Formats: sequence, C-alpha cells, structure tokens
Amino acid sequence: CVSLIMICHVLSAQSTLTDSCSFFNHKIIYPYCYPSSPSIGKDFYVIKQEFIKSITAKTNFNGIITVIFFINYKGETNFYKTQLCDLNYKTISITKDNNVLCDQILDAVKNTGHSKPMLDESNQAVNCRKFYSFKFNNGQLIEILPK
Repeated sequence: CVSLIMICHVLSAQSTLTDSCSFFNHKIIYPYCYPSSPSIGKDFYVIKQEFIKSITAKTNFNGIITVIFFINYKGETNFYKTQLCDLNYKTISITKDNNVLCDQILDAVKNTGHSKPMLDESNQAVNCRKFYSFKFNNGQLIEILPK
C-alpha cells in the first residue's frame, strides 16, 4: 500500500473525456490505504443503508461487484470502473443478466455524495483511489467493503 501512482492520460472509457492531468493537477495519486482512507463525510453505516435502498434489481447473482474510482485533491470524483468476479475471485464479465444490477451499483456509488479529499501526513489534500465492493450470494447483498 505504500507505492505511489502517477497517471497522466485518460484513465477509462467509462468516464467522461476529462484530461486526467488537469483533474489530478499533475500530482501523485495515492493508493486507497495511504496514509488514511478517504471519506465522504458520512458514517459507513449511513452509506451502507443508502446503498441497500438503491440496489433493487431482482437477480440470482453470485459474486462480487467492485466499483473503483478516483478522488482528486478538490474532492471531485471521476474515472469510475466496474469489475466483477465470482465468489472464488475469478474475473467474470458484465452480461445482460447482471447489467441492471451493475448499473444500479454504479449509480449508487456515484450518488453517495461529495467526497472529502484524502489528507497526507502534512494535512494537505491529495489525489487518491477509492473502491466499494458488493458481495452477493443468490442475489442477496451479504457484504459491502471496505468497512
């Protein structure tokens, strides 16, 4: 978790065509866990309840849906990416059977609210990466990470 990432190009076709160098102000992007986790200023229990209300798709999905995104030094978010794996952590694809569920999760993450930028050891706002993972068993949401 101590490695640093420098990104200077458009990160994802899923995002709007924003120049990532401008978005990140040509500064380093810290991993999610260094030096502390970013926050949106809400208690995780409150966020979890918002997610649960937003995810209503009827499905038999077994696996984990992870949404990864970036928060810049201003607290702005962008470059969202959705990844899926089965319960054995083998990568799977988005299909017509799980597309609605994936869309609802992505929308729920995007609508969690304005993020606070992560602070470094000097209490300065920095760029960072964040994720939420949603674990399903037989279509039932059983866990949301990180806690």
